[in-house]
Amino acid sequence: MEIEPLEVFARDSNYAVIKPPGRHYPGCVIQGDSLAILCRMAMHIADFARSNDIADEDVLESIQELNNALVGRLLHYQDILLKHGVDFPHVHSFSETDLVQLLPDYNDTAE
Repeated sequence: MEIEPLEVFARDSNYAVIKPPGRHYPGCVIQGDSLAILCRMAMHIADFARSNDIADEDVLESIQELNNALVGRLLHYQDILLKHGVDFPHVHSFSETDLVQLLPDYNDTAE
């Protein structure tokens, strides 16, 4: 872990805005427990789409990308916390199985 100065634009609970050194624009900080809640919401939407036979590929692609971007970020967060011996703020940990595939992966070519 490194300690370095950050530009802090806002410290509001769950709405912190900071700018790390070397970045042009500030970023939004999402607390780990809030990120886990967002992941669960995205997973619920993906489950709904799957169980209700949603066929609109644009909608499915958006759901898939949203879910996997959030879960991917949370997996990274969990990995960093594990490396530093910090407990997760959320009760149930996430895994790669929480990533969704709602559309065929056209990059997988069966021969």
